[in-house]
Order: sequence, then C-alpha cells, then structure tokens
Amino acid sequence: MKLIRFLSIVVITTCILFPSCDIIEEPIIPFTEGYNVELYGNPPVFQLATTTGKNVLVEDFTAHQCGNCPPAAEIAEELAVSNPDRVFPLAIHAGNLAITNESYPLDWTNEDGDLFWSQLDFQANPLGRINRKGGTGNFYSPSEWSAEVASELNSDSPLQLQIKTFWHPSAGHGHLNIHVNGQFTNGALDGECKLAILFTESHLIGDQLYYGNDPEHITDYQFDHMLRGSVTGAEGLVVIDDASQGDEFQSDFTFNWYPEWVFENSSILIIASDENGEVVNCLSHHLSE
Repeated sequence: MKLIRFLSIVVITTCILFPSCDIIEEPIIPFTEGYNVELYGNPPVFQLATTTGKNVLVEDFTAHQCGNCPPAAEIAEELAVSNPDRVFPLAIHAGNLAITNESYPLDWTNEDGDLFWSQLDFQANPLGRINRKGGTGNFYSPSEWSAEVASELNSDSPLQLQIKTFWHPSAGHGHLNIHVNGQFTNGALDGECKLAILFTESHLIGDQLYYGNDPEHITDYQFDHMLRGSVTGAEGLVVIDDASQGDEFQSDFTFNWYPEWVFENSSILIIASDENGEVVNCLSHHLSE
C-alpha cells in the first residue's frame, strides 16, 4: 500500500489576513501552511475506512437579492435532512445579485465563491452543481437537484474519506487541527486527485429578498451552509496522482481560527476532485460535535 502524507512543519503566525464576518471588504485569503507538529506532536493514524458509497455535494449558487433563491435553499436543506451524512449543501453567494447596497448591506461573497462562480458556463441565481457532474462549468436548475442527487447516491466511488479535528481554544484565537485521510478501497483513479478543505457557517442573519413572501424583503433571514473560506484554496491541493486500489493519502493542517466566525455554527467540508474537477467523494464534519 502506498501512503502519501502531505505534512509541513511550520510555526503558525498571528497575522493571517481575514475579512470581517459580516461585511467582507477584502477577499478571504486561503491558508495553505501545514500542521504544527512541534506544538501538537505527530498527527493521528487512521484505521481502515468503512465503505459507505459516494456522498453528494450540492453547490447552491445564491444571492441575497435573488428572490427565487430561498426556495432553492429549502430544496438543498431537504435533501440534506433526507440523506444525513451523505448529502452536503454548500451555499455560494456570488454574482450581480450578491452585491451590497443600503437595503442589503452585508457582503457574503468571498474569493473562493467568486472562483466557483467564474467556472460556470452560464451564470445565474439560483443554479446548482451536483458533484460537479459534467465538469465544473455544468449546472442544474433546482427542480433537477433531487433526481441528480439520487443518481449520485446510487453510484460508486473509489475513494473513502475520513476526517478528525481537534480544537485548541487557548492558542491565540484558537487553533484547529485538521486531519484528512483518503483511502482508495474500490478501484483506481487516473490523473491528479485534489483535496479542498472549505469552511461553512450556519445561523447567519441578514437581509434576503424572497418572492411571494410577505414581506418580500426579509430583514432577519437565516443563511445556512454558507461558504466562508478555505484552508487549501477553492480548487484544492494535489494529494495523489494516478491512484490505485490500496493507495492512501493523509493531509494535516493547523488552522489559526478567525475569531468572528462562530465556532459552534461552523463545519468543515472536504472535497476530493479529479483532474476534470468532478467530485470523487466529499465529507462534512460539524466542528462542535
């Protein structure tokens, strides 16, 4: 069995630049440093993965001035509730309807979301990607999401993912140690495999346009599964190339927590993708669990 470990020994700095949680004036800068082995010791060793099939990433391209977006978010939420630990929504605020003004002052956009938006062959809200089937430019309308999710849940993946996190609140604003393991238990994968580690946050409150609601302008709308930033950059880092059955990789990071993100409302979403950008498998982990 081939094991590839991406582990760099670094000292975590306190000058990592992140914008405000609510009003984002500058794009989020991905954190691409490594795991602080000098402070926290050797990373954990993972056991053999239990095959659970292929999980599904539902990327919901949304915006606070998109009046048709709340029903799409409800579809994504229903799919997640109906398929716990298998379907993971990601709300990506991007596009012209995500701009701010006096009525919609909070900027929910970020650099990672803007990159995902730029990949679409046609840019509009609300649209979605389901495991990026058909490539990163392909998209589906919300009415198509359920059928595409069901199809993906019935498909196989060669890769099984595991994640462990350890929270150290006493270190500055807090250090989050992230350990991701991937095992090719059911076949091979040609070409590069990239791993992206994203942060999402729920229970965020702000203004949202909702057609058909009374009033249509909701001032205390709750945003869930919102993309907030990344550890690896939006597209991820190459973790293995031309993987065969039995191959394994592990990536370890120490992340200097951004204090205005509410830890108890935040999750990590890990996405493994092939060289065409399609999702090989994905997994989400709520940080307070």
